[in-house]
Amino acid sequence: MRNEMFHQHNFFSHLFGSDPQNISFHFLIPKGGNDKLPYHKLKVVLPDSDLTVTSQKQIKDKLNVATPEGNFLWLFHKELAPLLIAKSQLSKRRYLHISADSIVKGKIEDLGRMDLGTYAVAATEDCSKRFGDFVSMDVLSAIQRAAAKNWVSKEPYDKDACLVDFDVLLVEPRKLEKNLVESIKWWTGVVNVANPRDHIRLAIALALYDKYLKLPSIWKRANANANILNYDGPKKVCSDDGRQHEKSSYGDNWKEYLHQKSEAILNS
Repeated sequence: MRNEMFHQHNFFSHLFGSDPQNISFHFLIPKGGNDKLPYHKLKVVLPDSDLTVTSQKQIKDKLNVATPEGNFLWLFHKELAPLLIAKSQLSKRRYLHISADSIVKGKIEDLGRMDLGTYAVAATEDCSKRFGDFVSMDVLSAIQRAAAKNWVSKEPYDKDACLVDFDVLLVEPRKLEKNLVESIKWWTGVVNVANPRDHIRLAIALALYDKYLKLPSIWKRANANANILNYDGPKKVCSDDGRQHEKSSYGDNWKEYLHQKSEAILNS
């Protein structure tokens, strides 16, 4: 568990200068993980902040996976978690999701002050693959003509439109459309992509088409100058059956960003 939370502390170190009473943290830990130990360790680092630790097992227990809806949510919980958690945080003005294995160099405060306008979501784009790589525009045009759904765009879809990158996701929960998850599920049923992960990512991008604010590209993993870097330190990798194994090799970049206090606590 030490390594599962490791990258998060690099993120939190940028917030120590902020007002801790106005910041809440939500950790999602592996299936079957013990949430008591990581909670107490994190509370030492973040004594004045609201802190919640939830295991994947707790989430699965709350979902009725025997139903089509529950099974869909669990099958793609990794991709949908940022939106599902945001929908459960209606008391919070903003929710910021940072993906696993991340080192955050940039100022989180900049995202906190960003004006989203009428948008509920802000994220970077992943242009390594585009709509046209997955689905024919003729198919999307046919869906537009036939589907009487308010989440289907009235304007033609752009074949060069990028997917949504969830490495950094900023959400204003109260603005989220109530049928967002329903629309994502619907899109998975009307477009066919062989790879399940590409399938759900395309469905999310279609559901959010023209409905999210593009974050500055500096918030996309690219190189050492980006605001978010790959965490390259020691960690445990969880397989689909919940078992963990130690990653044998790692780099040295993480050492530059790890706070000594965090290292001491996480090693204890």
